[in-house]
Amino acid sequence: MGNGSKYYFPQLDSIRGLSFLAVYFFHAFHPDFSAGLIGRMLQFIYNSLTLSIDVFFILSSFLLTWLGISEYRTKGNFSFINYFTRRALRIWPLYFLLMIFSFVLVPYVANRFHTPVTLPPAYYYVFFISNFYLESHVYFLRFLWTLAVEEQFYLLWGFCLLVLQKRIVPTAFILLALSIGYTVYAMNNGLDHYFHTLVYLFDFAIGILAAWLLHNEHRVASYFRRSGKAGSALILTALPVLFILLFILLEICPASAAPWIDLTGRYLFITYTGLFIIEQMVNDKTILRLGASRFLVYTGKISYGLYCFHGIVLTFGLLLLEKAGIGMPAVVRVFVFLGVNYLVSAISYRFIESPFLSLKDKLRRV
Repeated sequence: MGNGSKYYFPQLDSIRGLSFLAVYFFHAFHPDFSAGLIGRMLQFIYNSLTLSIDVFFILSSFLLTWLGISEYRTKGNFSFINYFTRRALRIWPLYFLLMIFSFVLVPYVANRFHTPVTLPPAYYYVFFISNFYLESHVYFLRFLWTLAVEEQFYLLWGFCLLVLQKRIVPTAFILLALSIGYTVYAMNNGLDHYFHTLVYLFDFAIGILAAWLLHNEHRVASYFRRSGKAGSALILTALPVLFILLFILLEICPASAAPWIDLTGRYLFITYTGLFIIEQMVNDKTILRLGASRFLVYTGKISYGLYCFHGIVLTFGLLLLEKAGIGMPAVVRVFVFLGVNYLVSAISYRFIESPFLSLKDKLRRV
């Protein structure tokens, strides 16, 4: 398997790093595109950066499934307690530190300076159900809905790995069907479904299937292993072709079809990402050697902190600039805030997350 040890894959860190950067620029920079054809295409590409959230979910389920299959085949069983403890050690320390910051420190400081702040009921965040809280609240907390979805999936998939280890593929297809069924139902009935966990079971299922295909040396994985530069060029070309076709469809079809084109495009992008992960894992002759990029690999390693802190950096950075009366061009501000976010996240990774990651690694069964 190219560019990685048995259980660590730097190319996946690079994909995670790229995904964070896409999310960050979508949140931090809001360009004003023209109304012409080129402007509409650029707006479509910019809006598509939100698909990076799906990539996070795919990577999570891929790695959890890969480790779960490896554990079962090596030990003959799967430990749910060990699995969930390791997940908690990765997510909870920084997350609950942010909860203290958000629900203790922020209200205290806001009260001292007589500044209104809109916080949701704390239990939505403490119990990882914030994706079901749809009321408006402070900007820097809203991004954490994805962690609620992740945590809910961890519980579901840990149980599945425990009792359905030999039924991984049928289980993944059940998740696909549930996700498609709920999403179509919600769209037909005008339900607010963007943050709903069921919507993202499709992402998780694709990651699960990609891990299974790779672990079992399925012919899909074998194809990419043998495909060399030609296969790499094919999969790299497929992504821009997909986006161009989707844009053309949106341009020529009636507006009523747009939500369904977007949904189809999302499903195709998620499926593409699963195949791209396999290609990156097995193709030693890949053109795009993501695992060789030290910057992207490091970005992926600290991406949890980068994601958690970027809302705080954007919110309080803008407040500080406003209070100080400092005018800064938007493009410059975006990169200044990005640098601050990297600094804060690097410190967090070194002094907050790493001790728990070391303990997490000691609990690894394979």
